Amino acid sequence: MCRSDVLLLDEPTNHLDLDAVIWLQDWLCKYPGTLLLISHDRDFLDTITDHIVHIEQSRAEIYTGNYSAFERMRAENCPSNNPLLKNNSAKLPISRALSPVSRRRPPRPDRRRAG
Repeated sequence: MCRSDVLLLDEPTNHLDLDAVIWLQDWLCKYPGTLLLISHDRDFLDTITDHIVHIEQSRAEIYTGNYSAFERMRAENCPSNNPLLKNNSAKLPISRALSPVSRRRPPRPDRRRAG
């Protein structure tokens, strides 16, 4: 078995006791590869992460820092907390507010040849 370059973990702290979580944190901090992690455990995320990818409305934004830093940066950029951002976002045309996923393409014409 070869060493991995990437680990994908979905809720790795679920069903672990405190000692196991601490061991996993220590092991993952030493892991030399890339770690893709999905978790609701904010303390665990604060310890493990140095980048956060936030996905919302078909957009992904990358934040540098742990989860607490991500929350601070996101709160600073939130339109409801910033009157300038709030006023500008209200002026966006509806077509820009739509997600590309929600736009439907017209059906393709039938290109079958007769004969």
